[in-house]
Amino acid sequence: MNKTNREYINEYNQLYKECNLIYHKLAIKLGISDCTFWIFYVLSDKDKTYTQSEICQLSSMPIQTVNTCLKNLEKNEYLILHHIQGQRGKMIQLTLKGNNFINNHIIPIKLAEEKACDLLSDDDKEKFIGTLHILIDGLYKELS
Repeated sequence: MNKTNREYINEYNQLYKECNLIYHKLAIKLGISDCTFWIFYVLSDKDKTYTQSEICQLSSMPIQTVNTCLKNLEKNEYLILHHIQGQRGKMIQLTLKGNNFINNHIIPIKLAEEKACDLLSDDDKEKFIGTLHILIDGLYKELS
């Protein structure tokens, strides 16, 4: 039986929400907010240094939400915010406490994601991501 577009959209939305719920439950289990979780998630890529605006872009969270969360993380000594000379933004540097949190809690989550991703063939991964790009581009076009 062929599904209607509405049925596909409903199923996609349900799966999207279920995926978000997985990460929300992980944040709760770690005793942190969703915003904090996603900031740590982005910062766990230790080969790069990030600015506040990059965190917003990569986590799809509003600047004020990220700013408030970063200030709390700085207050609790997980990171240090450095002013960038000649720019409005701030560079984020993890402290030892922040690095330890990421190593103990976020890296294992990323390893689990990679293990789950291994269940898909390379071709399926490419199709999945390609399809999402088409859908998102179409939504932007239709809703702009």
